[in-house]
Amino acid sequence: LIVNPSNTVVQGTMIQAVVAPKMRGDLGMHYTSVENIMKVIHPLFLMSLEEDFDNAKDSPKKLEALLMRLSKIRVFDPACGSGNFLIVAYQKLRELEMHVFQRLEALSGNRMFGFSENGFSRISLDNFYGIEIADFAAETAKLSLWIAEYQMNQKFKATFGDAPPDLPLRDGGHIVTGNALRVDWLTVCPPSNDESMETYICGNPPYKGQKNHNDDERADLVYVFRGQPNYRKLDYVSCWFYKAAITIENTSYHAGFVTTNSICQGTQVEMLWTKILSKNVEISFCTNAFKWKNNAKHNAGVTCTIIGLRKPNSAPKYILSDTQKVLVSNINPYLVEGEDLIIKKRLQPLSQRPNMIGGNQPREGGFLILTDLEKKNLLQEDVR
Repeated sequence: LIVNPSNTVVQGTMIQAVVAPKMRGDLGMHYTSVENIMKVIHPLFLMSLEEDFDNAKDSPKKLEALLMRLSKIRVFDPACGSGNFLIVAYQKLRELEMHVFQRLEALSGNRMFGFSENGFSRISLDNFYGIEIADFAAETAKLSLWIAEYQMNQKFKATFGDAPPDLPLRDGGHIVTGNALRVDWLTVCPPSNDESMETYICGNPPYKGQKNHNDDERADLVYVFRGQPNYRKLDYVSCWFYKAAITIENTSYHAGFVTTNSICQGTQVEMLWTKILSKNVEISFCTNAFKWKNNAKHNAGVTCTIIGLRKPNSAPKYILSDTQKVLVSNINPYLVEGEDLIIKKRLQPLSQRPNMIGGNQPREGGFLILTDLEKKNLLQEDVR
C-alpha cells in the first residue's frame, strides 16, 4: 500500500471508503474535512497561539516562550475515528513552530536549532490522545500520526536543511480502542503534573437523534446520565458534551465538538444544558449553523454547529461564521448572546386553548414537502 503523505485527507477518505455504509452509519463515522476540523481547533487553541506569535514577533525571549508553550499543547479526541483531528492539529502546531524558528533566525541571523534535546521539533506525538471504538480505525489513526510526523519532518528539512531520522519509529500517540462513553477520559488523557500543560478535547462525535438509537446507544445514555433526570430523548452526541463538562469540572481542560444544532433547540436545551451548566462550565465559542459537507462520497445530511466549553473565565467569547468573528459577553445554550436563560417545557397551555400534542415536525411521509425543482415548476404554472 502506497500512501501520499502530502494529502491530509487521504486516511479519512480511505477508511470511509472501505467500511460498509451501514456500519459507518451505525458507528456515526461521518468523516470530517480539514475545513470543518479548522472550525473546531482554530477557536479552541490555534487562535490564541497565533495571537501570541503576532505579539512576540520582535522579541526573541517571547518567541522562545511560545516554543515552550507549543511543546505543552495536548490534543485529545474521544471519538477519533481514523485520526483526522489529531493529524491536522499536529500539522498546524508544527507549522506554527517552524514560523517561530524562521522568525528567530531572522532576528538573530543564525540557525535556530538547539531548542530541544534532538535539535529539532519540541512537538511530540506523545501529546496526542484518542479513543476509537473500531479496531481498524484506531490502527489507522496510529499509522496516520506517523505519516503526519514524517510529512512535517520533510517540510522541516526543506525549510531548514535537516530533520530527525525517520527510523526507528517513535511513539505514535496514545490511541485507545474502546467505547468512549464507558471509558474514564482521565485514564486515557490524565492531568499533567506540569501546570503549564494545556489540554484540548475536540472531535466530531456520532450524532443520532433519539428515534434512531439502538439498544447499545440507549444503554450508553443510561450509563452517562445515570443519576440525572430527563435525558432519554437527547441526541446521542449529548453524551460527549456531558462527559466533557464532567472532565472540565475537575481539570483545566477545554473542549470543542462538532454537533447537530438540535441540542440547542426546543426541549433538548432544558434536558442537556441545565446539566452542563451545573458543572461550572460555560460556552467559550460557537459557530452559526452550517450544512455538513466533506470530500467523502456520501455526506451526512445534517445541519451542524460547533460548540466550545471551558470553565468560566474572563477570556473572550466569540460567535463565529465563515466571514465574521463577533465578540460577545456571554453565549447562552441557544447559541446567541445573552443570559443563560432556558425555556422550560410546559404541560398546560397558558390560555384555555387545547393542549399541543406535537410540535412542528414534517411527519406526513414527505408527500407535502417540495424539492427546489418542484417549487420552481409550481411557481411557473398558471395557478388561479
